[in-house]
Amino acid sequence: MSLLTIIAELWRFIKNNIIKNIIGAVIIMGLTIGARLLLTQYIENTAVGMATAETSANTELSPEEIEASYEHLSVVYEQEPAEFSFVGVNPEGMILGNSFILDEFLSRPDIVAKIEESSGVDITKTLEAQENVGLEKSRDFRGGLASVRNTSTDEITLRVLLGQTAEENLAVAEAIYQFVADGNVPFFENYDITFLSAPDIGEDLIVEENIMIPTKDTLSGLQPQESGNSLIIYTILGGVLGFILSTVILFILHFFSKKITYAYDYSWDFEDYHWLVSDDKVNMKDLNNRLMIPSNKTRIALAQPTENGVINTFSTQQLSVVDQLNIEDETPEEIIIFIESGKTDKDWFQDQFELSKLYESRVKIIHFK
Repeated sequence: MSLLTIIAELWRFIKNNIIKNIIGAVIIMGLTIGARLLLTQYIENTAVGMATAETSANTELSPEEIEASYEHLSVVYEQEPAEFSFVGVNPEGMILGNSFILDEFLSRPDIVAKIEESSGVDITKTLEAQENVGLEKSRDFRGGLASVRNTSTDEITLRVLLGQTAEENLAVAEAIYQFVADGNVPFFENYDITFLSAPDIGEDLIVEENIMIPTKDTLSGLQPQESGNSLIIYTILGGVLGFILSTVILFILHFFSKKITYAYDYSWDFEDYHWLVSDDKVNMKDLNNRLMIPSNKTRIALAQPTENGVINTFSTQQLSVVDQLNIEDETPEEIIIFIESGKTDKDWFQDQFELSKLYESRVKIIHFK
């Protein structure tokens, strides 16, 4: 059995079943994309559920309300922040070193109410949304109202990212700036506060060095987003997997057929002559030469009853074609077996091939594809 013949037949199998393979690829591709979207939705719902469970303030909230908090924060965190900075020094020359206590104080409900009244901006919704999704103030995360100290210079930057526009952030920053300047922070009473910059829109902090402040990427770790590239990858993967899987399934189902279609449906020995040829491209003179040279040998030609014009012409003009070997036959020097794709029975071929091996004869197999 020739490896090149098998490869050529496998390629013919794929071409003959290309429509079925494409349909299978489309089905598997759809299932793959659907499974990916369902998995993404499950992960998102799980993340929402974990956020709900981890924060005592939102134990009564529904997943829809949690999702609304995500959507609100996704808008807020896309805006430019507003900032101002200052340093504090007490009479003993000690520099104010605890910056976190300031944003904790400013986040108190009574202080938030004063800031909202002064700025005209609703910041409670953002502060509550952060709690709803589990983004509570901690050593590692300070939220949209963050007081960050530069450990090298002791400069404290008050960063505001609470509004739905940069202008709202600036209004809140200006309100807090005035609140601090008016001496309304009780633990600053013993400190001389020097402002180093006035409230302004823009990011002065180095985000990479201050991971405790929120950015537009903060929510990506909590609520997975399906990217276009990911869908493209899964589409291609599903298509390729579907094509391969459908090919394998069709290949396996093909072996349950009782008819010979491809050369790998039967076997022949290395010393046997095998010719795979298209029925509509047969040159009778070439066929006769391949089968009847040398002319002085005795031969038997075999084929199942057929209406194939080539086989019938050969039977009429060259050598009578019979449907099986018989004990009465004169011992042949060559045995010719004709095969028609989709018509010749596997069992018939196997019987005649095994009988042919009882003779010390050369076997010639002509397969019309």
